[in-house]
Amino acid sequence: MKQRILMRSEYNFFNTASTRWRDMDGLGHINHTVYLGLLETKHKEFIDHIHGDNNDHEFGLQSTEAGLLASMKVMYIKQVRHPAELDIGYRITRVGSKSYDVHQAIFLKGDDEPAFQSIHTFVMFNFVEQKSIPVGDLIKNNLKEVK
Repeated sequence: MKQRILMRSEYNFFNTASTRWRDMDGLGHINHTVYLGLLETKHKEFIDHIHGDNNDHEFGLQSTEAGLLASMKVMYIKQVRHPAELDIGYRITRVGSKSYDVHQAIFLKGDDEPAFQSIHTFVMFNFVEQKSIPVGDLIKNNLKEVK
């Protein structure tokens, strides 16, 4: 099944990043691994956004309710060259009983079509008890399915 490319207007949370000189590869464009590194670095801002003013959520090995990355599907759409200002969009697009999907896209500032798009599947996990758990209302309430 072909993954549909979502446009900027279809995402409901954004943060920003800038490219660095070292992000370029031998072909002069941003290396494909840099996109995944940016998403990893910026993901906590998305989680903080979902939690809102509730600052008591716990991350890491003491967390009793957190998303654990299970898989990802990536699509490289167009090249990006340094220097560039980037917008990273996020949207929860599927919620199951114990897992959920987050669409993420990286846009050049001002572009409506992304340069990169991914779908990350997270399994809800209790790190203290080392077991998967049901997806909670916080994630369900932020669902915006892809049509």
